[in-house]
Amino acid sequence: MSPRKLAPLLAAVFLSSRALAQEGAPRPQYRVSVDTVSLAVSVLDGDARLVNGLPQENFQIFEDGVEQRIQFFSQGELPLRMVILIDTSGSMDQKLDLAQEAAVRFVRSLKSGDQVQVVEFNDRVLTLAEFTSAFDRVEQAIRETEATGATSLYNAIYVSLKDLHRENSEELDRRAIVVLSDGNDTKSVVGFEDVKEQARKASVVIYAISLRANENDLKKDKYRNAKYELDMLARESGGVSYAPESLGDLSGVYEQIATELKSQYSLGYVSTNPTADGSWRHLQIVSKAPGTEIRSRGGYFAPRPARLKRRAR
Repeated sequence: MSPRKLAPLLAAVFLSSRALAQEGAPRPQYRVSVDTVSLAVSVLDGDARLVNGLPQENFQIFEDGVEQRIQFFSQGELPLRMVILIDTSGSMDQKLDLAQEAAVRFVRSLKSGDQVQVVEFNDRVLTLAEFTSAFDRVEQAIRETEATGATSLYNAIYVSLKDLHRENSEELDRRAIVVLSDGNDTKSVVGFEDVKEQARKASVVIYAISLRANENDLKKDKYRNAKYELDMLARESGGVSYAPESLGDLSGVYEQIATELKSQYSLGYVSTNPTADGSWRHLQIVSKAPGTEIRSRGGYFAPRPARLKRRAR
């Protein structure tokens, strides 16, 4: 569908959905073309506080320096599809109870219609709850986590990114990973560069929580390296990386993530560049509001050329 034909369709669906929402109906759903590039955008003021209530006219999107026409816009309305990743390696033994309670409170702050998957990682990556809006099941899965073994951090993030990227839908949504870990990777079969590449392919915002090493931890240099890598993944995906001073600060960190997710703007457009060459396209989202800055992913990969079918002999 061409951008010209898509815009009225998006507008019509958006308006009808807003009307339903005002009547107390379930959260709106927005159907779009497979060519739509969707962006989750956070706006911050000079004190790094989230800015709400900005109109569509405040935003501009540039793809490889060319301005694009925004064809979809909302704030906090799109459903969330999120993976909660919890480090359950042996080093988490004394931290896991408080980590569980903080994660449970975070889940209770989500909106009806959001879908959550719970994954723990130690020697292996194990899904404890598939994507569901039944938050009681999500809470149960979080409380089932037990600390043992090594840390397959890269495997966990890589698999979650691929799962979220593979989920095709005709309805717009937001996708995120919230990962909690207290150390470096010791078990994965994929490397950090593999994870970084997959993060660039997926339209997934990563929020990373790095618990500080214990005073008696003899591998603090490895902890710092792991935190640096999580910082990089979060930054490039448009997310945030946190390093709470203590376990007591963990609930506050999850609360900050929940607040940001509710404040995100969702922008959609169809690129004016029709070339399907799989190349990286640089994105710049601009806010016209004085003293504000944008946090979002820095680009995406264009579609790859369709494979030609062999002619039958």
